[in-house]
Amino acid sequence: MAAMEIDTPASALGEAAPTSGEVTGVIRPPPDIRVIVDKTALFVARNGKQFESRIQQSAEGQSQKFAFMRPSDPYNAYYEFKIREVEENGGELKAEAPPP
Repeated sequence: MAAMEIDTPASALGEAAPTSGEVTGVIRPPPDIRVIVDKTALFVARNGKQFESRIQQSAEGQSQKFAFMRPSDPYNAYYEFKIREVEENGGELKAEAPPP
């Protein structure tokens, strides 16, 4: 299984430990899952939440491949973040910087 990367917002650094249920960062999926999440977020941002609903109601949408669309999934925050990013970036994904 691929290692998970965790992005922690700068505002969360140096603060007290979070209380139960408080989100302080976004878990980036491994590259193989991230490709699917990014592409889905791109289409949902461009086509609206009704497109997301159609995916979730399909047989494939019920599979593990699209588990990130469920609020309880650890990659859901990343997925929602990417939707907002596309909406704020004129319908395009931002280019990711290569790893150091």
